[in-house]
Amino acid sequence: MPQLKKSYPLQYTGNIIIFILCLLIFFPIALILLLKNLRVLKENKYQSLAYRGSYGWLIFWTIFFFPIAIILLLVNGVDVVEWEA
Repeated sequence: MPQLKKSYPLQYTGNIIIFILCLLIFFPIALILLLKNLRVLKENKYQSLAYRGSYGWLIFWTIFFFPIAIILLLVNGVDVVEWEA
C-alpha cells in the first residue's frame, strides 16, 4: 500500500522554538524570521520571499531601530521564489 504524502499550505523551515521565543519576547524579530523561513503552497508550487540584502544587518536594525529595518526592506526589496512541491 503506497504511503500518502501530505503537504500543508504553510511551511516554516526554521527553528520553531526560536521563532516562538521571538514571537513572545520581541515581535519584530519574529516577523523577520517569518519572512526568511515561511513557504506557502499555491497551485502545487511552494513560494517564499527572498530578501536581497544581508539578514544580519536587517536583524541588527530591527533590534535597535525598527523603522530603519522597514526602510532596508523597501530599498533592497524582496524576490518571490517558487519551486515544485
